[in-house]
Amino acid sequence: MKYYKATNKQEKLLFGSVYHVYNKAISHDKLFITFNDYDFFLKKLDRFISPVADIIAYCLMPNHFHLLLEIKEEESLKQNFLKNSTDNPTELISKSFSNFFNSYAKSFNKAHQRSGRLFLYPYKRILVDDDGYFACLINYIHRNPVHHGLTKEYGDWNYSSYKLYFSDKATFINREKGLAPFQTLEAFFRFHEENKVSPGIEKYSFE
Repeated sequence: MKYYKATNKQEKLLFGSVYHVYNKAISHDKLFITFNDYDFFLKKLDRFISPVADIIAYCLMPNHFHLLLEIKEEESLKQNFLKNSTDNPTELISKSFSNFFNSYAKSFNKAHQRSGRLFLYPYKRILVDDDGYFACLINYIHRNPVHHGLTKEYGDWNYSSYKLYFSDKATFINREKGLAPFQTLEAFFRFHEENKVSPGIEKYSFE
């Protein structure tokens, strides 16, 4: 049995590595109150995180969120985003995440006449270095609304990446990487259905 340890320490994110990134609202607050909040968060995610990481899966819940990301390779960041910048790639990644959360928190507070911290942590992350865990994690992320009783079907929740895998429209998520462990969309669908009640991720332990 493999153990995965979550951390919110500001360790460097490794180039080319996959992470489960998640966070929740402080106290009993919510991260999302209106439909506009969900949409705004996704726009911020695309703006700040897409340049430094491939977004493979996500799910936004009223008081927390989950992301599955693959940090871009160092050379890619240098070639595409740092030509006219004094930042190094590691600084760029750190700054992008900080700007993402700060920007959303400030906009949320302003929209809802609120002040103070919004997120409980800077953010928590778990390194994903096992193909089986990767596949189970995608299901786990998409299963959140079902698990919390907000919907009975994955596709009925508008704020996860599940439906995007079946869409012909362009999207900021990297469907190719998300489908890789399943090989086909049919297998992706079948895996989700088979693990709707008891997710496969339960066979992995966390420290």
